[in-house]
Formats: sequence, structure tokens, C-alpha cells
Amino acid sequence: MKLHQFEALVAVVDHGGIRAAARSLNVSQAAVTKSMRLLEDEAGTSLLIRRARGVALTEAGQRMLARARVITRQVDLAREDLRQAVGDDAGTLRVGLTPFLNFTALGETFSWFRQRYRNVELQLIEGLMMRVLPKLRDGTLDIAAVAADVGEIDGDEFIARRLLRAPQRIVVREGHPVLREPDPRALTALEWVLTQPTAGAAQPRVDAMFALAGVAPPTRVVVCETLAAMSILRHSDAVSIFPEPLLGHPETRGIVAIADAPFSPSDIELLLLTQPDVPLTPAAEHFAHCLATVCAGQAGARP
Repeated sequence: MKLHQFEALVAVVDHGGIRAAARSLNVSQAAVTKSMRLLEDEAGTSLLIRRARGVALTEAGQRMLARARVITRQVDLAREDLRQAVGDDAGTLRVGLTPFLNFTALGETFSWFRQRYRNVELQLIEGLMMRVLPKLRDGTLDIAAVAADVGEIDGDEFIARRLLRAPQRIVVREGHPVLREPDPRALTALEWVLTQPTAGAAQPRVDAMFALAGVAPPTRVVVCETLAAMSILRHSDAVSIFPEPLLGHPETRGIVAIADAPFSPSDIELLLLTQPDVPLTPAAEHFAHCLATVCAGQAGARP
């Protein structure tokens, strides 16, 4: 199996067909078709299902694509590493960021990063841990900055660097009736807006939070992205859990913490994750440095 065959597979899938893949690779359609045929011959099975409009992957094709993405990305990174090491301002950096950082640290980090690397293409993917980690594993992302319950990520799958630790608060809209008397049973009877389900092992510390207060977890739960949660909270009597540093930002206007909440959410950690066997390019190292420094400064500025 050869590199150009893996590149052809990735391009066909990403661009939806042979013709578009050929344009992206600046080669002929015949060359892409030949690369795919040779790759399937060596794999001993079909990788693509040809359709009138585009292509789909077989099960074997899905497994091969995961490997192909890692291989092609690592070759690109090797080239970029050498070029950046001699001062070349070029390449692509792919970073997964938790929404927390998008609202707090990203702007300053981006500005600082651009002072050194003005031409490196920066691809930012927003997402919570369950979305970002698979992309870090398969090489789609170079760095992932995630928010996790303290102790949630352990083992040696990733190199983890703590960016900051932050308390969390129970939050509702301004003027919510429950602010006058935050009874635990009254709160759990309301609808909750969370970024993951509470049942089972998805958020064990959230389940434990309700157990410590002597009540069952809420039965009415909306699972959604962070921006959607903010909108729902402002326009309903729903309840949620937010990192304390988010409160007071323009994006969380109209959302307040319950001062004497009967529940105590666990702190979260912001972690910078990288693959242990994949060295970062100079640009990636610099972005990580900028992000870590900005987070440390914000953590130090909190009372």
C-alpha cells in the first residue's frame, strides 16, 4: 500500500466522489480510479460503494479510512514540522476546543498565536469531550482542549496538561421563582438542560450530586450543545450546571447562579490533550503555549 492510495481514499470520501477528489489532488480521474482499484486489490475487499451520486464506504472501507487519515496526516505533519523548524510560516493546525474556552480564552490565544504564525491555517472544531476525543484518536485533530469532571480522564492514552480548574454552579434565568426557595425536590421536578445524559456512566458525578442531596436525578432532561442550553435557560424555567467563570460574560446574560443551591456540582478541569506518540509541530507547540498561558492568567485573575 502506497501513500498516494491512502490520499486518494481520503480525498474521495471528503469530496464525495472520484471527480471531485481528482480536482482536489490535482490529478486525473483515471489516476484516482487506479489508486482506489490497487488499494482494494491489496486490501482484498471492496472499500467503496459506487452510487449515482457520490460514494459510500463499506465496513472495511470505514476501517481503512481511519488508518488512511492517520497516515496522511502524519506525513503532512512531518513536512510541516521540518518547514516550521527552519522558520517557515506555513501548514495546518487542527484544534478541538470546549465551548468554555471559546467564550473565555480563545480570543486572546488566537491574537497571540497570530503574532508568530500569520499564515498557518487554523482549523477550530468546537465540541465537548465525547465529540472531540475520537477525532484526536484518529488523527483528525492535533490538539484537544476539553472540560472534564475532575479525575474523569486517567490512564496514559493521552498526554494531559491541566489548563485550569474551575468550580461549577447551578444556574437558572434571572427572576426564576426557584431563586426565592431553592428546595432540592422542587429543583429536580423542573426540566434540566445538560450537555450529556445523566443516567448510567455518562456523568457519574452529576448522579452523585443528586444522591448526596437525598433526591433522585431529574426525569426531564434536555441534552444539547452549550449555545442551545443558554437560549433555553433564558426563555424557560429550566435548570442547568455551568462553570462559574462563564457567568458574567455577555454570552451568559440573563443567566444567574442559585446562591444557596442544595446541590454541589464537582469542579471541572480544563485539560490540553495530545497523543503521546505524535510530536507536536512548532506551530502546535506555540498554540498550546499561548492557550496555557492565557488560561493561567485568567485563573490567577479570579478572586
